[in-house]
Amino acid sequence: MHASPFFACILLAAPALAQGSATPPLPTFDAASVRQNNRPDARQHSNVPLDNGNVYSTISPDDSRSAAGGLFIATHQPLWRYISFAYHLPGTQELALRFNVFSGVPKSGAPTWVTGTFTSPGDFFDIEARATPGTTLDQMRLMMQGLLAERFHLAVHHETAEAPVFALVLVKPGVTGPHLQPHPASDACAVPTPVALTPAPLDSSAPHPATTASAIGDLPPACGVIAHVPSSEPGQHYGGRAVPISLLATSMPTLTGLAAMPRPVVDQTGLSGLYDFTLHWIHDPNAGATPATTNESVVSDNMASFRHALRDQLGLELKPARAPIDILIIDHIDHPTEN
Repeated sequence: MHASPFFACILLAAPALAQGSATPPLPTFDAASVRQNNRPDARQHSNVPLDNGNVYSTISPDDSRSAAGGLFIATHQPLWRYISFAYHLPGTQELALRFNVFSGVPKSGAPTWVTGTFTSPGDFFDIEARATPGTTLDQMRLMMQGLLAERFHLAVHHETAEAPVFALVLVKPGVTGPHLQPHPASDACAVPTPVALTPAPLDSSAPHPATTASAIGDLPPACGVIAHVPSSEPGQHYGGRAVPISLLATSMPTLTGLAAMPRPVVDQTGLSGLYDFTLHWIHDPNAGATPATTNESVVSDNMASFRHALRDQLGLELKPARAPIDILIIDHIDHPTEN
């Protein structure tokens, strides 16, 4: 892959951020370009994964989910996706950033040109950047934090608030369902390993992981992600390979739709380590994403189908509770400065 002419535009200096003596400066890209791209015919693409572990689509075995040798090329992406990538936001934080729908959770402060709305998109941007070969995804996330601070003047902080949630728990203590099992050591798929970086503690770079058959059904070929798995049967079919249960929990509102599950989900199963799972349920596509406009009977049916599948297949259930929820708050953001 060749770098585009964009790279001639700018050489980045260290971000002009106030850094305390105990806080090291963020790493920076060697070169980068940012351009607004609201063309309606523009193709949305990224050569590195911008997701938080839940990709909502089918993963190709050729998808290495790596930092692409330090070359970052993303086109026609909303700014919230770059923010989510940079700060490795889990599903709950990503939804709170975009929609501000969770009761009791602080508003994200993100303007609509960053997030769009339920009915209209925000602004889209192309970002191309180059880092040293061998850069990991986690290092690239930190570089993106610096780039967003420099070019968009992005300033953020975290807030934690006690809020209504659904607690994900085991139906029977110590017993999982038939489609949920610990990730076997015999699986040849590369497993993400913790790295000493903050705030993104997992490096999901994995070179072309091998596909290994599973007794619980077809799984995504990549470890560390939840994704669609192909099926000839109707309904929703998801699987996860070598994922923490916390990732499954925080992904549930987006898997089912906010209309069906308008609360954050927190993991209270007590299950540690990495797990494989497959989950299938019938989802009515007439259940839209906007809670205020969705037919209540359709939402109820979708939620019941999902809950039954969760209980029967994974041995898990959701219980109303309250828990502290951490949210990324946007203090300031501007349209980007010129290249």
